[in-house]
Amino acid sequence: MKKTLTYLPKGCLLIAAYLWSFSVLAQNVTGKVTDENGQGIPGTSILEKGTRTGVTASADGTFSLKVSSSKAVLILTSVGYKSKEVEVNNRTVVNVVLDSDASQLSEVVVVGYGTQKKKDLTGAVASVNLKQFEDSPNTNIFQSLQGSVAGVTVGQTATAGTDPTLTVRGRSTLGGNQSVLIILDGSIYRGNFTDLNPADIQSVDVLKDPSSKAIYGAQAANGIIMVTSKKGKSNQKTEVSYSTFYSMQSPIQNRRTLNRAEFIENARNEAYTKGFLPPGFTTPNPDFNYLRDSGIAANADLTNSINNGTDFNWFAAGQNANPYIVDHQLSVKGGSEKTTYFLSAGYTDQLGWILNDNYTRNSVRLNIDTQVNDWLKVGVNTFGAFSDRSGVSPNLETFVLMNPLFTPTKADGSFIINPTGGSLVNPFLQVQADDLNKQNNIGAQAYISIDIPWVKGLNYRLNYNNNLRWNNFFNSNKFGANGAGSATKTNNSTYDTAYDHILSYDTFLDKSHFHNLKATLVYGRNRIENETTTASATQFTNLTLGYNNIGAGTIPLVSSGGYNEAFVSTTARVIYDFKGKYLFNASIRRDGHSAFSPNNKIGYFPAVSAGWVISEESFLANNPKINLLKIRGSYGLNGNTSTRYSAQQIYVSNVANQYVFGDGGTPVNSFALSTLISPDLTWEKTAGANIGLDFGFLNNRIEGSIDYYNSTTKDLIYDRALSATTGVNSIRLNIGEILNTGLEFNVNFIPVRTQNLTWNFGVNFSTNNNKIVRLTGEDNNGDGREDDLIQNNFFIGKSIGAIYTYEQIGLHQLGDALPAGYTPGSYKFKDQNGDNIIDEKDRVFIGRREANYQFGITNNITYKNFSLRMFINSVQGGLGENDPWGGTAFYGNTNYVASNRFNDIDYWTPSNPNAEYAKAGIVTNGNVNFTPFRDRSFVRLQDVSLAYTFNKGLIKKVGLSNVKLYVSGKNLATWTAWKGWDPETGAGLGISQIGLPVMKSFNVGLDLVF
Repeated sequence: MKKTLTYLPKGCLLIAAYLWSFSVLAQNVTGKVTDENGQGIPGTSILEKGTRTGVTASADGTFSLKVSSSKAVLILTSVGYKSKEVEVNNRTVVNVVLDSDASQLSEVVVVGYGTQKKKDLTGAVASVNLKQFEDSPNTNIFQSLQGSVAGVTVGQTATAGTDPTLTVRGRSTLGGNQSVLIILDGSIYRGNFTDLNPADIQSVDVLKDPSSKAIYGAQAANGIIMVTSKKGKSNQKTEVSYSTFYSMQSPIQNRRTLNRAEFIENARNEAYTKGFLPPGFTTPNPDFNYLRDSGIAANADLTNSINNGTDFNWFAAGQNANPYIVDHQLSVKGGSEKTTYFLSAGYTDQLGWILNDNYTRNSVRLNIDTQVNDWLKVGVNTFGAFSDRSGVSPNLETFVLMNPLFTPTKADGSFIINPTGGSLVNPFLQVQADDLNKQNNIGAQAYISIDIPWVKGLNYRLNYNNNLRWNNFFNSNKFGANGAGSATKTNNSTYDTAYDHILSYDTFLDKSHFHNLKATLVYGRNRIENETTTASATQFTNLTLGYNNIGAGTIPLVSSGGYNEAFVSTTARVIYDFKGKYLFNASIRRDGHSAFSPNNKIGYFPAVSAGWVISEESFLANNPKINLLKIRGSYGLNGNTSTRYSAQQIYVSNVANQYVFGDGGTPVNSFALSTLISPDLTWEKTAGANIGLDFGFLNNRIEGSIDYYNSTTKDLIYDRALSATTGVNSIRLNIGEILNTGLEFNVNFIPVRTQNLTWNFGVNFSTNNNKIVRLTGEDNNGDGREDDLIQNNFFIGKSIGAIYTYEQIGLHQLGDALPAGYTPGSYKFKDQNGDNIIDEKDRVFIGRREANYQFGITNNITYKNFSLRMFINSVQGGLGENDPWGGTAFYGNTNYVASNRFNDIDYWTPSNPNAEYAKAGIVTNGNVNFTPFRDRSFVRLQDVSLAYTFNKGLIKKVGLSNVKLYVSGKNLATWTAWKGWDPETGAGLGISQIGLPVMKSFNVGLDLVF
């Protein structure tokens, strides 16, 4: 006992000394864990090596940990990132950047009826970087795809609130449906793209290859875009976000029409034999008199205008001086352990360039998910979009053609119906209409998900989707019906319902978890119901009540219509992988559609794909420079639908088909055959293969993919012309075959990645080529080869957009020996066959409409709290029609010298013999119908943004968790040889109602998170 007591004080002293030394050496360490883009990584585990002391990073990636020594080592781990060990080394602040790890990548990609980890994909699926465009004034979510995804072409929009065109891997049909299939939160979406609020969208994934598309079978040939809306997260505190931006817009091209002096001088050029002195007609004739010699139909009004110096700019008067976009978004999200929620409301107001080009959108969304218990989960995704496009935009063609010597109103302010005295109606009369154009879209998808309790990995899910779209088009105008007054009301609604029963099974086939199997069975039905009713009338003595008193019109007209359309499908899919190295995917879908005849309603669409993750093999697994190396291949069959009644005889009854029997009889309705039956019409079928390579090197500082695809479309849906004796113009048939090939490449680099500075650089590139292999199979001219469809511009061995026309070699000049039908200033063509006659035999292929290739370049630089983003979009190759005198609009007045025109047209006059375009007023060149084409290649600085994110410590004091202020620009510069409005839209030098400029913008925005 004494011995024990003797040593006890010594032991206490040792313990005390140890505790004292620990208290001296221990210290508190704070810091932040971020990714290569400087974004905090929440949930990161920070553990002191050799101990059990650790914490988890907060929502913004910050942490605080008390370590045992100033020499302690921290181990940081997070899913999807490389683990990292960091020495404290006497520091109190330790900030760490984690590198993403392709071998552990948990990025989830949305595919048909489920999700997959990106590293497990065997098909060509692309995820859109929405963050790249979050500071852009995009009113449509698909504008964020423009040039940013290889193989996806998104058209420009030139009017407010309109949907862009979408194409995935080019065109593969002649007359079938060309629309890309949109899947919103797991259900097919057929509404307007602009009804989807971009602020509500979490992710966009594009299914491009036949294998990944085949899961949607008959509607998948044109590509699939999977859109997923935002949701809350479990155990997330309530987060309130508000964002707003203001966009000041203007045309990228400031074209204008001729002013008074230019217009009169232009008339001298048109009547050059009187306006200039012979023989060269380049010296002005001092005796030229506009009213006498120009050829214009002179009258008292024109004479007064000349004498009064009238100079009215019609074109400028038809524009809004300051186009803009104003956007406000408010959202609330969060979640408890069991329930998550996302609630949003948005308001967008856009004023376009031309008068009455107005668009407003009010949108709401509520997404709720609840884990009722361990085996039951329910949820609903709802949205509403209410758009207003009221107001009639004037006819832009007429605004251009109206000459500056006339004004739209009299001295008393009343409108002049035909200011020039010709056939051109005052375009301001359209603007006076009382017009209501409201479009509404509400949708709700409810689901129930059951994990079968007695079978681990087995799940049943029922998706039920409703989408109601209804539109009101009301219009009245006292100037309508040639001044007699007109009014109309159209109500239209479409109700889209669908349900899918989804049974899925996810299990490991062995105890070691090497063999993973996922199986999915789906049965679904989809029904579309539409109805429309129109009531209209003309000849009103009083239009005070406008379209709300149509009965006051003396000539009424009522029409109505509607349709039902139905789809049914059954799908099976199996996904297998071995140790994450060997991947296999197979599926088959059975589709039925009401459009086809009874014998052809059903189609089968199988697919198979495989992948090999080489970087997981033992000979590469430990190579620090190779993070991911995967090859994959796929083959699948996709379908394409036709219009809903293609295989049925259609009869119509309208006023044009009324008959009167006997003297004094009343009109009796009759039915006339509109569409001839096509009993053998069946699905278009596209069979194709895809080979791809995914890679990541140097801690994923270099990562990307390469894809090559080859597909063949058969049984093309096409409207074949019929003899007039049948009483029907055409019949829809299956013909021919198209080959479609392409190459896609994208790579992202991180040249610089430090604690304060990060530089990301990315390039995507794609090319697409199509070729018509077969058409009708007929040889009517007996030349031993299948006939082309020349009248439709379809040629075997050429692309769908092949251009077959005359080769222009200049312009005819004064003194030339002119062929019959030609004048000085008309186009000169090459005589290809040397017979001294220019006719259809001299046509050649001069190119194609489709682009040769396209690319996009991203450049993101982040320095501390500043971020600079730039995006360049380019399309190279492809020809477009660009005729400044094209169409009949230019000749709205019988005498073309009375019509105005744009000032930027390089056309022939005796003093401008080397012009690019023919002399104005030349309708034909002999018997040749010719349209000039021009290269549509361009490089565009599409998006630029500079943002500043305020210091979190500073804004936390005022109750904010994030504040970002940014300025940005869109379409700031375009480099192109194209002339006219814009090469991307194809709007050129000519006068066209759809020829509108693309807008550039300067924007300022603010994002707040509470």
